[in-house]
Amino acid sequence: MKKNILILALICALLGLVSCKKTTPKDTFDTTKVVTRYSRDSESGTRDGFFTAIGYAEAKEDDSKIPGYVKATDNANMISLVKNDEYGIGYISLASLAESGLKALNYEGIAPSEAAVIDGSYKLSRNFNYITTTKDNCTETEWLLIQAFVLFTTSKEGQGIIKAKDGITTKSIASALSFQELLDKEENKEIKALCEKPCSASDQIEIKFGGSTSVEKIAKALSEAFAKNCSTFKAVHNHTGSGAAYKGTQGSEKTSVNKLHVGFLSRELNASETPAENTSGMLCKDGIVVVVNVLNDTVTNITKEQLKKIYATENIKWSEIN
Repeated sequence: MKKNILILALICALLGLVSCKKTTPKDTFDTTKVVTRYSRDSESGTRDGFFTAIGYAEAKEDDSKIPGYVKATDNANMISLVKNDEYGIGYISLASLAESGLKALNYEGIAPSEAAVIDGSYKLSRNFNYITTTKDNCTETEWLLIQAFVLFTTSKEGQGIIKAKDGITTKSIASALSFQELLDKEENKEIKALCEKPCSASDQIEIKFGGSTSVEKIAKALSEAFAKNCSTFKAVHNHTGSGAAYKGTQGSEKTSVNKLHVGFLSRELNASETPAENTSGMLCKDGIVVVVNVLNDTVTNITKEQLKKIYATENIKWSEIN
């Protein structure tokens, strides 16, 4: 009997301790923490577009203008870094936002969206562009395959793929011609003959793609679909950044092991990257999105002045950005 009373007393004492325990409020975002500023390397077209848009063009290629920043190797790495850093900030392609798991900030009061990029109200935007090698730097068959691929990107199927992979198309997909309709045009008869020619896997011609990592998802989807329409074609992808696009197609590496048949850029060609006639163009449009970790509940909108201050200032705290 005494034993039972003792056990009951202990239980009551424990319940009393639990009931008296003070609860602590949910942890909140600590604005006294330093902002971890993530940026792409100077070869990145996204970096070029971002710093140009916020009025800090001197930081496009000069790392000293963003002292103490942490370098992201590509768009996917930027996503991973910010996703794992509660106090981080960075910028990514709008085309990759949906699956990123990151919090997007409004820019100058406008939410990033396809509609806002098209109507021009969202100012952090840029073009996705392509550049090809020249006719005298490849075989006749390679050249025809390059032309066939570019033609496919303009077709109803190609434009649909670009949109499905979150690229922003500026022309009506409904009114676009199918790839077969394009092939049936007289000016495309050589391309049609090549694409309809039976070909075994061992005889396929490799076409090398590279350049922007932001465009990589779209480029791979396009080449995969195109391959089903042209048995001679085999795609090889190696995307390392927009800076490689011109170098590999028409620049210093056009005859090296890094040679590309088609390069993609998430920026415009610059003054030192003059393409040969009829070898470049716009694939689609895209937005650049300022992103933070989902745990960051202190900011929902950002301005160009704030962004310039953040990236120009080492050890800036979240409480100091307003």
